[in-house]
Amino acid sequence: MSDYPGWYSPSQVCCPPDLPAYLKSVYDLKPISGVPGDEEVIGIHAVIQVANRASTIPGMYDPGLLMELGGHLFSAQMAVYRSKYTSLMFLSDATYIPPTLPAHVSVNLVPVSGAPSDEQVTQVQGAIRSYQKYSEIPSMFDTRLSAELSQHLFDIQMARYMSRAAQRQPIAEHREATQHPTSTRTIERVTDVAEQTATHDRTINAGTGASLIESHQLPEVAIRDILERSNQLAERANQLSEQSNQLIERFNQTSEQSRQQIERSDNPIEQPQPSIDHFANLSERFNELIERLSNHFERSNQLAEEYKKPVERLGEVLKASNKVLVGIQHAIVRNYKNNTKDAINCLINEKGDFPSERLEINSQWSATTADAMYFKVGTEYFSTWPTDDWAINLLRFYGIGEDLFEDCEKTVWKGDKPKTLSMLSQYWHSALGA
Repeated sequence: MSDYPGWYSPSQVCCPPDLPAYLKSVYDLKPISGVPGDEEVIGIHAVIQVANRASTIPGMYDPGLLMELGGHLFSAQMAVYRSKYTSLMFLSDATYIPPTLPAHVSVNLVPVSGAPSDEQVTQVQGAIRSYQKYSEIPSMFDTRLSAELSQHLFDIQMARYMSRAAQRQPIAEHREATQHPTSTRTIERVTDVAEQTATHDRTINAGTGASLIESHQLPEVAIRDILERSNQLAERANQLSEQSNQLIERFNQTSEQSRQQIERSDNPIEQPQPSIDHFANLSERFNELIERLSNHFERSNQLAEEYKKPVERLGEVLKASNKVLVGIQHAIVRNYKNNTKDAINCLINEKGDFPSERLEINSQWSATTADAMYFKVGTEYFSTWPTDDWAINLLRFYGIGEDLFEDCEKTVWKGDKPKTLSMLSQYWHSALGA
């Protein structure tokens, strides 16, 4: 899956939430560009650990901050996962190597190939619990190892999810003995599976981030068929190109012979004048070569067009995979039991970005006005008064409301603010409502 747009962007930025002073003194979180370093991930874990301890102090509990920190850790671990495994053509070939545990932890972790079993996941969770018992003893606890264990659990749960998602929509494998499926049927089968899986996964009722961080695996057989077909088309195009070069070379040889015959005809003393029939034969042969060359070029163009289709379809499948990941993140936010009005600022788009602007939100239900927007978070209702520019930018940010613009590039807004606010309200309600 390497080098496919939308799957992993090295320039992607993960922005942390604003931290109070006592957490900044633990580790001052900065925006992460691309793949986070070990120290950055360790810093996120350290901040979350201190925030959890502080939440037990009266007046220090901030559920919104804990939720945003959990989302930031999810984004960082997802970036690490993608950087490690996007180079594999099929994720079922991946082997997940656990970190080495110290002698005082009795759990023995082994490498996991492909999708992990329930026992393997439970074993890693048990190892994390056992190791956390030593967090108060500096000589027996290593923050780097703790972060590596957390990342290993994330990786195998992602692999597990991908395997299950692929099994929910199996690809039909019965084929007639004398019939060879075309590349178009294979591509349509892959697209149908990915779209149905994406639609199903958006409605997953996940309890925690750990139970949702399982991976979406593309059907391997179908993708292999696409790539093999594409390679065959490319090879055929190369063969036709070689034949075209041979025809051009033969044409040049014939032209050279014709030129020599004409030169001889201009000098009757050296050689008798060639017959008219001979020139007619050369001209006819020349026309045949030109016609064959034209046919080969036309066939090459047709094969090139067919070669583009599997790649375009594969891009659609990967785009559907991005929608699955967005649905997972929205489900994590939606199922957090202590969601507040600030939860709307934690919903990412298909590029993995968070909204750059924040709104002042009223927790009281106000009288209906043309400029007010209402939405539901869990079981509570909230209202806000966004500006036109803010509403337009949010439509573009989440990729919704195409019919509210004059053009498909969403550069000219039609000016229907009530409908615009209604669409944003419905989008938030579907992502955050109970």
